[in-house]
This record gives sequence, C-alpha cells and structure tokens, in this order.
Amino acid sequence: MNFNTIIIRFGFDPDSFINEDRDPIRTEKGFIYEVRQRTDTRKCPYCSSTDCIVQDHDTVEINCSETDQIKDVLRIIKTRFLCKGCRRTFTPAIEGISHHYKTSVQTLSMIYNDFFKMMTFTQIGHRYGYSTARIIQIFDEKIRFVPRGRMPEVLCIDEIHFEEDIDQKYCCCLYDFRERKLVDIIRNRQRAYLDDYFQEVPESERKGVRYFVSDMYDGYRSACKKFFPRALHIVDLFHVVALLTTAINSVRNGVCRKLSKNSSEYRFMKNHWRLFLCRRERIPDKWYTPKKSGASIHYSDMVHRCILQDQTLLEGYNILQDLFHYDYTSTFTESLAFIDHISERLSLSGSETLESVGRSYDKWRIEIADGIAKNQSEEHFSNSVAESVNNHLKTIIKTAYGYHNFERFRKRSILICRYEKL
Repeated sequence: MNFNTIIIRFGFDPDSFINEDRDPIRTEKGFIYEVRQRTDTRKCPYCSSTDCIVQDHDTVEINCSETDQIKDVLRIIKTRFLCKGCRRTFTPAIEGISHHYKTSVQTLSMIYNDFFKMMTFTQIGHRYGYSTARIIQIFDEKIRFVPRGRMPEVLCIDEIHFEEDIDQKYCCCLYDFRERKLVDIIRNRQRAYLDDYFQEVPESERKGVRYFVSDMYDGYRSACKKFFPRALHIVDLFHVVALLTTAINSVRNGVCRKLSKNSSEYRFMKNHWRLFLCRRERIPDKWYTPKKSGASIHYSDMVHRCILQDQTLLEGYNILQDLFHYDYTSTFTESLAFIDHISERLSLSGSETLESVGRSYDKWRIEIADGIAKNQSEEHFSNSVAESVNNHLKTIIKTAYGYHNFERFRKRSILICRYEKL
C-alpha cells in the first residue's frame, strides 16, 4: 500500500506530510504507520508572519481504528515552530484531526454513527479501543442537543420506569401515532413537569394536535385540557382492559385461597390463570385430566367450572368478555351507554376490587367512550405504538444496565428510536 493510499484511507490530507518510504510496524491487532509532518508551511497563526524556524519535534499517535478487529495507529512526527516576530511557538494544524484529539476525524465519525445504533457505550468503546468513560465524554461533547419532534396530529403519551429515585421513578414519553416514532421524553410525568414542558411548545403546534391518547392518569387529563383544548382526549383501550384484568386476577387469587389445594379447580386456576383473562374463543382446544378422577375435561369447560366457584369471579369474567366483544363501530352515545352499564355492574358486584374499577370507569367514561366509539375518520386510536416503542426504550436501559443521567438517556433514546440509521 503506497503512502497516499494509507493517508487517504485514514481521512487525512497527504499534502500535510512528507512522502517517505517507511515500512509499517506490525502489532497484535493492526499496524503503526509512521509519517512526518511537512515543514515548508511556516505561517504563524498569531501574527501571520512567515519568518519562523523549527524549534523541536514531537511524536503523537492518532487512533485510526476502524473495528475491534483492526487497531491501526498513525504515528505523526510533528514539528513545532518558533515565530521570530511574536516569539510564540506553534504546530501547524493537520486536516483530519481535531485540536487536542488523538483520534482521527474518520474514526470519530464512525463512533458518532454507532451512537445511532443499539449499542452500549461500553460496546462502542471496545470496538475502537476506548474506555467507556471516554466514549461517554465524546458523546456529551459532540451530541450537545437533540431536538424534539413536532407535535403530531395524534399524540400518544405514556410513562416508562426510569430509576428508583423518588423524583425520577417514571419519565414521560411522547409518540406520533401515525409515524410510529418517538417525539420526545419528559423528565417526569408529574403535573409540574408536564406544565413546564408543554408551555414551551408553540401554541401553533399544540393547536395541530387533534387526538390526545393516554391512560387514566389525572396529570394527563389536566395537561390535555390546559394545553390541547381542541384535542379529543382518548383513553387507550389497552389500559381499560388491563385495569379490569388485574382486578379479576386478584379476585381469582382470592378464590384460590378458599379452595382445597388438592382440588382439580385449585390446580387448574393456579396453573392456567391466563385463561381467565383472555377472550373466550382463545381458550386452547385442549383437554385437562385431573389426577383423582382421570376423566378428561375440555379447557373451556374447566374454566366455566372454576368461575362458578364464586359469584364475583363469574360476574367479573362476564363483564370482561362483554368488553372484549363490544362492537367498536358504535356511535359515541352507544359507547357511553355501554360504559355506564358495565360501570354499574362492577359497582354492584359486591367486591371492593371490582367496585374500584367501576368507579374508575365512571370517572373516565367520556374519554373511554371516545376511545371505543367510531370517529369521523373511522379510525381507532390506541397507545399500541407507545407500548411498542416503550419496549425499545426498556431494551436500551437494560442493555446499558441502567441510566443515571436523564439527559444522556433522552438524547441516546431519540437518536436510536427516531434517527436510527439503517
């Protein structure tokens, strides 16, 4: 490989160096290439004088690694000049390396590209032969600001667990339903943080939000009314169902505790609890054979036998099935009547757990009805995109063994989720 090819490969200008015939030095994972900086360019950067003399030489090694398999180094013999005019010393700048850096611009560019990938800072460091702390330092220096996305027509909002700190347990994530992208991450879901954030969003952007999709958190309702008064607030059906399934599962646990541990109902309810929280038609076409009787019973019949053990469990299960099989092409008035009906049934169930769900449904009846009713565009909006991106964010946190700096987490997450390079 000739001199020019080597220099250009590392992203440097060949005119900055003397073309000398030097053999590379082999190392364990690559080569060390020695070059000498040119001395014919002697213009002082302070006074622009060209009357300069060579004072001394210094050697610096520039990391030019391309992968974790190739560890190449460019060893530059640099020349320091003394200006006779202002008596100051200087070293001419070399195109392809930033001042005070010992990494080529090309290698730095490759590191920047890896910030867009699902890689931890430690993995990036191993790839280019740097410590994790150094990669984090490069990230903080070069990625100073990552802008948020524009407020979309359908804004989904949800929270994600960040860390155990009291004031930082949950951060709030904003999503674009149509583009299925992360818009931004707010430090905390508490009302004060939401108010401070949305106040900074221009009113023209906020007016463009037509649908505001969230779960049943009072802070989101307050933010919607205050900053998005023209938007239709929709409670995501997933959270509506999840609230009821959690309550039914609690009731099922209570029924299990009352049954004999040797009974077939107890064993079935304990081992197949998911069948009591799913659609009736999704129960597997299988047969259950109790050890005592040895008589095979179909799974659906076994579920029915178990829920008959308790009237509250039976009522909760039937309400859940009604919610699953509701006609989501109904009008808003019909949907509101349906929500009122199941809220009343839950309130009369005789179980404090189910009654609490009924009160929540009644409190959010308008927003829930907006979510399950057919709108003018005949679309149903949900936080499914939020749940999907949330899993992506959880993976980012998990692979990094947690983040303690929120701003660093926010910037890295947006780079990966919204600007990820294919």
